[in-house]
Amino acid sequence: MSFIRVQHAAILIIGLSLTGCNDGGAGAENRQPVFKVKGKITFSGGAVPGAMVSFSPKAKQPVATARTASDGTYTLTTYDTGDGAAAGDYVVLVTKSLPAPASAAAPAHDATGKSAPDAAAMHSAQSQTAAGGAESGSALPEKYSRVDQSDLQATVKSSGENVFDFDLKP
Repeated sequence: MSFIRVQHAAILIIGLSLTGCNDGGAGAENRQPVFKVKGKITFSGGAVPGAMVSFSPKAKQPVATARTASDGTYTLTTYDTGDGAAAGDYVVLVTKSLPAPASAAAPAHDATGKSAPDAAAMHSAQSQTAAGGAESGSALPEKYSRVDQSDLQATVKSSGENVFDFDLKP
């Protein structure tokens, strides 16, 4: 019988702790108004799919984020999917991780049975290093992932359209 009481108590505690997690719970009154924000990320003119876009506030606004679609477009989220960002000035950060090399799954072996370096993988890694992205594991220049180096800026306004397109440079 005591096991059932413990189980009921646990359910009650979990239920009470979850009541503050919905939109009407505690903290909802602390939300800042947000405004629709969209745009497109390109790199040297081409769309950047699957990148993470982050609007890092310069004041006390909350951070807003998005992931780019296959055509490089994004819609920011602060509290609820696609709701936008609070009015104010932001430094914009854009990151995209390099895909894992396909050759990592099946290493090549030499005549003695020892693992041998995959020439294609080595060439790919050297090419990426020469392009300036592989050291950080990023497909984009590192400066776009650092708030102290990014030259991307945006000012979200409470009226009118908030469309921010960015063409990243190598």
